Amino acid sequence: MKHYFLLAGLVLCSFLPAAGDTREKSMLEFYISENVEDKSLKKTETSVNFHFASSPGGVVKSGIKMSYNGTNQTLNPDNKGNASLKLKPGKYVFKFFLNSDYFEITSDSVKMKGGYRVTAQVNFRSSAEEVICDKPVIYVYPPQSTEINITLDVKGKLDFTYPKYENGWKFTADPDGTIHLGGREYDYLFWDGRTEIETAKVNWNEGFIVGKEKLVAFFEEKLGSMGLNPREIQDYITYWCPRMNANESNYIHFMFNETYNDYASLNVSPKPDNQFRVFMIWSKAEGTEQPRLQSQEIPTFNRTGFTLVEWGGAEMNKLPKTVQ
Repeated sequence: MKHYFLLAGLVLCSFLPAAGDTREKSMLEFYISENVEDKSLKKTETSVNFHFASSPGGVVKSGIKMSYNGTNQTLNPDNKGNASLKLKPGKYVFKFFLNSDYFEITSDSVKMKGGYRVTAQVNFRSSAEEVICDKPVIYVYPPQSTEINITLDVKGKLDFTYPKYENGWKFTADPDGTIHLGGREYDYLFWDGRTEIETAKVNWNEGFIVGKEKLVAFFEEKLGSMGLNPREIQDYITYWCPRMNANESNYIHFMFNETYNDYASLNVSPKPDNQFRVFMIWSKAEGTEQPRLQSQEIPTFNRTGFTLVEWGGAEMNKLPKTVQ
Protein backbone atom coordinates (compact mmCIF):
# COMPACT_ATOMS: atom_id res chain seq x y z
CA MET A 1 0.00 0.00 0.00
CA LYS A 2 2.67 2.50 0.82
CA HIS A 3 4.04 2.57 -2.74
CA TYR A 4 0.98 3.22 -4.87
CA PHE A 5 1.57 6.95 -5.06
CA LEU A 6 4.79 6.56 -7.10
CA LEU A 7 4.06 6.88 -10.82
CA ALA A 8 7.13 5.73 -12.76
CA GLY A 9 9.18 8.16 -10.73
CA LEU A 10 6.93 11.14 -11.46
CA VAL A 11 5.37 13.16 -8.66
CA LEU A 12 3.29 16.27 -9.14
CA CYS A 13 2.91 18.48 -6.07
CA SER A 14 -0.15 20.64 -5.65
CA PHE A 15 -0.52 23.82 -3.64
CA LEU A 16 -3.00 26.06 -1.92
CA PRO A 17 -3.87 29.47 -3.35
CA ALA A 18 -2.21 32.31 -1.49
CA ALA A 19 -4.11 35.42 -0.51
CA GLY A 20 -4.51 37.62 -3.54
CA ASP A 21 -3.60 34.81 -5.96
CA THR A 22 -4.97 35.85 -9.34
CA ARG A 23 -4.56 32.46 -11.01
CA GLU A 24 -7.71 30.59 -11.95
CA LYS A 25 -8.56 28.24 -9.11
CA SER A 26 -9.85 25.73 -11.62
CA MET A 27 -6.24 25.23 -12.74
CA LEU A 28 -5.04 24.22 -9.27
CA GLU A 29 -4.79 20.56 -8.38
CA PHE A 30 -5.93 21.07 -4.78
CA TYR A 31 -7.43 24.01 -2.93
CA ILE A 32 -9.81 24.76 -0.05
CA SER A 33 -12.96 26.48 -1.30
CA GLU A 34 -14.77 26.64 2.03
CA ASN A 35 -13.76 26.49 5.69
CA VAL A 36 -16.62 27.40 8.00
CA GLU A 37 -17.67 26.69 11.57
CA ASP A 38 -20.42 24.09 11.89
CA LYS A 39 -22.32 24.00 15.19
CA SER A 40 -23.49 20.44 14.46
CA LEU A 41 -19.90 19.20 14.74
CA LYS A 42 -18.03 18.41 17.94
CA LYS A 43 -14.84 20.30 18.75
CA THR A 44 -13.02 16.99 18.41
CA GLU A 45 -13.98 16.45 14.78
CA THR A 46 -13.70 18.11 11.37
CA SER A 47 -15.86 17.30 8.37
CA VAL A 48 -13.98 17.32 5.06
CA ASN A 49 -15.99 17.26 1.84
CA PHE A 50 -13.99 16.56 -1.34
CA HIS A 51 -15.17 17.42 -4.83
CA PHE A 52 -13.26 15.49 -7.50
CA ALA A 53 -12.97 16.73 -11.09
CA SER A 54 -10.78 15.83 -14.06
CA SER A 55 -9.42 17.67 -17.07
CA PRO A 56 -10.56 18.31 -19.66
CA GLY A 57 -13.86 18.85 -17.81
CA GLY A 58 -16.05 16.39 -15.99
CA VAL A 59 -16.42 14.90 -12.54
CA VAL A 60 -14.73 11.79 -11.16
CA LYS A 61 -17.07 9.03 -10.06
CA SER A 62 -14.71 6.05 -9.82
CA GLY A 63 -12.70 4.85 -6.84
CA ILE A 64 -9.86 7.15 -5.76
CA LYS A 65 -6.89 5.93 -3.77
CA MET A 66 -5.88 8.45 -1.14
CA SER A 67 -3.71 8.79 1.92
CA TYR A 68 -3.39 11.29 4.74
CA ASN A 69 -0.69 11.26 7.39
CA GLY A 70 0.15 7.62 6.68
CA THR A 71 -3.45 6.34 6.50
CA ASN A 72 -4.49 4.77 3.17
CA GLN A 73 -8.01 4.25 1.92
CA THR A 74 -10.22 4.35 -1.18
CA LEU A 75 -12.91 6.99 -1.67
CA ASN A 76 -15.93 6.33 -3.89
CA PRO A 77 -17.41 9.66 -5.01
CA ASP A 78 -21.12 10.00 -5.74
CA ASN A 79 -22.53 10.92 -9.15
CA LYS A 80 -21.58 14.55 -8.59
CA GLY A 81 -17.97 13.72 -7.72
CA ASN A 82 -18.35 14.28 -3.97
CA ALA A 83 -17.02 12.23 -1.04
CA SER A 84 -16.65 13.02 2.67
CA LEU A 85 -14.43 12.17 5.63
CA LYS A 86 -14.58 12.86 9.35
CA LEU A 87 -11.14 13.68 10.80
CA LYS A 88 -9.69 14.76 14.10
CA PRO A 89 -8.36 18.35 14.31
CA GLY A 90 -4.73 18.70 13.25
CA LYS A 91 -2.45 19.14 10.23
CA TYR A 92 -2.88 16.87 7.24
CA VAL A 93 -1.10 16.18 3.96
CA PHE A 94 -3.44 14.55 1.43
CA LYS A 95 -2.43 12.42 -1.56
CA PHE A 96 -4.80 11.30 -4.33
CA PHE A 97 -4.32 8.84 -7.18
CA LEU A 98 -6.97 8.08 -9.81
CA ASN A 99 -5.14 6.06 -12.48
CA SER A 100 -2.07 6.25 -14.71
CA ASP A 101 -3.88 8.57 -17.14
CA TYR A 102 -3.72 11.36 -14.54
CA PHE A 103 -1.06 12.85 -12.33
CA GLU A 104 -1.00 12.05 -8.64
CA ILE A 105 -1.93 15.01 -6.44
CA THR A 106 -0.20 15.93 -3.19
CA SER A 107 -1.47 18.79 -1.04
CA ASP A 108 0.51 21.13 1.16
CA SER A 109 0.07 20.72 4.91
CA VAL A 110 -3.53 21.70 5.70
CA LYS A 111 -4.64 22.67 9.23
CA MET A 112 -8.04 21.27 10.21
CA LYS A 113 -9.86 23.00 13.08
CA GLY A 114 -12.28 21.16 15.34
CA GLY A 115 -15.93 22.00 14.78
CA TYR A 116 -15.35 23.19 11.20
CA ARG A 117 -16.67 21.99 7.85
CA VAL A 118 -14.11 22.08 5.04
CA THR A 119 -14.73 21.77 1.31
CA ALA A 120 -11.72 20.83 -0.82
CA GLN A 121 -11.59 20.90 -4.61
CA VAL A 122 -9.41 18.18 -6.17
CA ASN A 123 -8.70 18.53 -9.91
CA PHE A 124 -6.95 15.62 -11.63
CA ARG A 125 -4.82 16.74 -14.58
CA SER A 126 -4.27 14.47 -17.56
CA SER A 127 -0.77 12.98 -17.63
CA ALA A 128 -0.73 13.10 -21.45
CA GLU A 129 1.19 16.02 -22.95
CA GLU A 130 0.76 16.93 -26.61
CA VAL A 131 4.06 17.13 -28.46
CA ILE A 132 5.12 17.75 -32.04
CA CYS A 133 6.87 14.77 -33.59
CA ASP A 134 9.75 16.51 -35.35
CA LYS A 135 11.25 15.01 -38.50
CA PRO A 136 10.80 11.32 -38.05
CA VAL A 137 12.62 9.96 -41.10
CA ILE A 138 12.54 6.41 -42.44
CA TYR A 139 15.46 4.77 -44.24
CA VAL A 140 15.10 1.44 -46.05
CA TYR A 141 17.88 -0.87 -47.27
CA PRO A 142 16.67 -3.95 -49.16
CA PRO A 143 19.28 -6.51 -50.31
CA GLN A 144 18.24 -5.84 -53.94
CA SER A 145 15.98 -3.28 -55.64
CA THR A 146 12.55 -3.98 -54.16
CA GLU A 147 9.04 -2.55 -54.35
CA ILE A 148 7.99 -1.57 -50.81
CA ASN A 149 4.73 -0.43 -49.23
CA ILE A 150 4.70 1.47 -45.92
CA THR A 151 1.68 2.72 -44.00
CA LEU A 152 1.91 4.83 -40.86
CA ASP A 153 -0.52 4.85 -37.93
CA VAL A 154 0.03 7.94 -35.77
CA LYS A 155 -1.85 8.10 -32.46
CA GLY A 156 -2.72 11.72 -33.12
CA LYS A 157 -2.51 13.92 -36.21
CA LEU A 158 -0.26 13.49 -39.22
CA ASP A 159 0.90 16.86 -40.62
CA PHE A 160 3.58 17.40 -43.28
CA THR A 161 5.01 14.49 -45.28
CA TYR A 162 7.63 14.30 -48.03
CA PRO A 163 7.25 12.67 -50.43
CA LYS A 164 3.52 13.13 -50.03
CA TYR A 165 1.80 10.41 -48.00
CA GLU A 166 -1.34 9.23 -49.79
CA ASN A 167 -2.81 6.38 -47.77
CA GLY A 168 0.76 5.16 -47.52
CA TRP A 169 4.00 5.22 -49.49
CA LYS A 170 4.51 2.84 -52.40
CA PHE A 171 7.98 2.99 -53.93
CA THR A 172 11.05 1.11 -55.09
CA ALA A 173 14.23 1.16 -52.96
CA ASP A 174 17.80 0.24 -53.84
CA PRO A 175 20.31 -1.49 -51.55
CA ASP A 176 22.10 1.84 -50.91
CA GLY A 177 18.85 3.28 -49.50
CA THR A 178 17.83 5.37 -52.53
CA ILE A 179 14.04 5.63 -52.77
CA HIS A 180 12.37 5.97 -56.19
CA LEU A 181 8.87 7.44 -56.10
CA GLY A 182 6.97 9.47 -58.69
CA GLY A 183 9.98 9.89 -60.94
CA ARG A 184 12.12 11.37 -58.16
CA GLU A 185 14.80 10.03 -55.83
CA TYR A 186 14.84 10.46 -52.06
CA ASP A 187 17.25 9.57 -49.26
CA TYR A 188 14.43 8.89 -46.80
CA LEU A 189 10.71 9.24 -46.12
CA PHE A 190 9.80 12.27 -43.99
CA TRP A 191 6.79 12.86 -41.77
CA ASP A 192 5.82 14.98 -38.81
CA GLY A 193 2.69 15.26 -36.71
CA ARG A 194 1.26 15.56 -33.23
CA THR A 195 0.75 12.98 -30.52
CA GLU A 196 0.34 12.84 -26.76
CA ILE A 197 3.13 11.49 -24.58
CA GLU A 198 1.74 9.59 -21.60
CA THR A 199 4.18 11.20 -19.20
CA ALA A 200 3.12 9.20 -16.17
CA LYS A 201 4.17 5.99 -17.96
CA VAL A 202 7.69 7.21 -18.77
CA ASN A 203 10.53 6.60 -16.33
CA TRP A 204 12.04 10.08 -16.36
CA ASN A 205 14.72 8.93 -13.92
CA GLU A 206 16.37 7.22 -16.90
CA GLY A 207 18.12 9.42 -19.41
CA PHE A 208 21.00 11.83 -19.81
CA ILE A 209 21.88 15.44 -19.00
CA VAL A 210 24.21 16.67 -21.75
CA GLY A 211 25.93 20.05 -22.00
CA LYS A 212 25.75 21.70 -25.40
CA GLU A 213 29.51 21.44 -25.94
CA LYS A 214 29.25 17.65 -25.58
CA LEU A 215 26.16 17.03 -27.73
CA VAL A 216 27.99 16.03 -30.91
CA ALA A 217 30.26 13.54 -29.16
CA PHE A 218 27.31 12.20 -27.15
CA PHE A 219 25.22 11.51 -30.26
CA GLU A 220 28.16 10.07 -32.19
CA GLU A 221 28.71 7.58 -29.39
CA LYS A 222 25.09 6.68 -28.59
CA LEU A 223 23.84 6.51 -32.18
CA GLY A 224 26.87 4.48 -33.17
CA SER A 225 26.16 2.09 -30.30
CA MET A 226 22.59 1.72 -31.55
CA GLY A 227 23.89 0.67 -34.96
CA LEU A 228 23.07 3.74 -37.08
CA ASN A 229 25.38 4.22 -40.04
CA PRO A 230 27.48 7.38 -40.71
CA ARG A 231 24.90 8.97 -43.01
CA GLU A 232 22.06 8.46 -40.53
CA ILE A 233 24.19 9.82 -37.68
CA GLN A 234 25.13 12.87 -39.74
CA ASP A 235 21.49 13.57 -40.62
CA TYR A 236 20.52 13.21 -36.96
CA ILE A 237 23.24 15.49 -35.58
CA THR A 238 22.85 18.23 -38.20
CA TYR A 239 19.11 18.39 -37.51
CA TRP A 240 19.01 18.23 -33.71
CA CYS A 241 22.23 19.84 -32.47
CA PRO A 242 21.60 23.36 -33.87
CA ARG A 243 18.26 23.42 -32.01
CA MET A 244 19.57 21.94 -28.79
CA ASN A 245 22.59 24.26 -28.74
CA ALA A 246 20.23 27.08 -27.74
CA ASN A 247 20.33 25.55 -24.23
CA GLU A 248 23.35 25.24 -21.98
CA SER A 249 22.31 21.67 -21.21
CA ASN A 250 19.54 19.30 -22.24
CA TYR A 251 17.72 16.36 -20.74
CA ILE A 252 17.52 13.45 -23.20
CA HIS A 253 15.38 10.32 -22.99
CA PHE A 254 15.11 7.74 -25.77
CA MET A 255 12.12 5.59 -26.73
CA PHE A 256 12.90 2.46 -28.73
CA ASN A 257 10.95 0.13 -31.00
CA GLU A 258 7.88 -1.26 -29.16
CA THR A 259 7.58 1.80 -26.92
CA TYR A 260 7.75 4.07 -29.97
CA ASN A 261 5.12 1.89 -31.68
CA ASP A 262 2.61 2.92 -29.01
CA TYR A 263 2.63 6.42 -30.51
CA ALA A 264 3.30 5.77 -34.20
CA SER A 265 3.37 2.29 -35.69
CA LEU A 266 4.56 1.16 -39.12
CA ASN A 267 3.20 -1.52 -41.41
CA VAL A 268 5.88 -2.51 -43.94
CA SER A 269 5.51 -4.93 -46.85
CA PRO A 270 7.61 -6.93 -47.45
CA LYS A 271 8.49 -7.19 -43.77
CA PRO A 272 12.07 -6.11 -42.94
CA ASP A 273 14.46 -8.71 -41.57
CA ASN A 274 15.64 -6.11 -39.05
CA GLN A 275 13.95 -2.89 -37.99
CA PHE A 276 15.17 -0.23 -35.56
CA ARG A 277 13.17 2.83 -34.46
CA VAL A 278 14.34 5.45 -31.97
CA PHE A 279 12.45 8.53 -30.78
CA MET A 280 14.16 11.14 -28.59
CA ILE A 281 12.28 13.19 -26.00
CA TRP A 282 14.29 16.19 -24.87
CA SER A 283 13.95 19.35 -22.83
CA LYS A 284 15.98 22.26 -21.57
CA ALA A 285 17.74 21.18 -18.37
CA GLU A 286 19.47 24.35 -17.17
CA GLY A 287 19.41 24.86 -13.42
CA THR A 288 18.06 21.36 -12.73
CA GLU A 289 19.58 18.62 -10.65
CA GLN A 290 19.03 14.92 -11.23
CA PRO A 291 20.65 13.16 -8.26
CA ARG A 292 18.97 9.83 -9.09
CA LEU A 293 19.17 9.99 -12.87
CA GLN A 294 20.24 6.66 -14.35
CA SER A 295 21.80 6.25 -17.78
CA GLN A 296 19.52 4.45 -20.20
CA GLU A 297 20.54 1.11 -21.59
CA ILE A 298 21.20 1.53 -25.32
CA PRO A 299 20.13 -1.42 -27.50
CA THR A 300 22.02 -2.43 -30.65
CA PHE A 301 20.34 -3.87 -33.71
CA ASN A 302 21.51 -6.19 -36.47
CA ARG A 303 21.79 -4.60 -39.93
CA THR A 304 21.69 -7.84 -41.94
CA GLY A 305 19.14 -8.54 -44.65
CA PHE A 306 16.34 -6.07 -45.45
CA THR A 307 16.86 -3.27 -42.89
CA LEU A 308 14.62 -0.35 -41.87
CA VAL A 309 15.81 2.51 -39.65
CA GLU A 310 13.75 5.40 -38.30
CA TRP A 311 14.62 8.29 -36.00
CA GLY A 312 12.65 11.28 -34.75
CA GLY A 313 12.09 13.34 -31.63
CA ALA A 314 10.01 15.82 -29.68
CA GLU A 315 10.87 18.77 -27.48
CA MET A 316 8.89 19.00 -24.25
CA ASN A 317 8.02 22.35 -22.73
CA LYS A 318 9.79 21.62 -19.48
CA LEU A 319 11.78 18.93 -17.75
CA PRO A 320 9.47 16.47 -15.98
CA LYS A 321 9.93 16.25 -12.22
CA THR A 322 11.70 13.18 -10.91
CA VAL A 323 11.69 11.49 -7.54
CA GLN A 324 14.34 13.11 -5.37
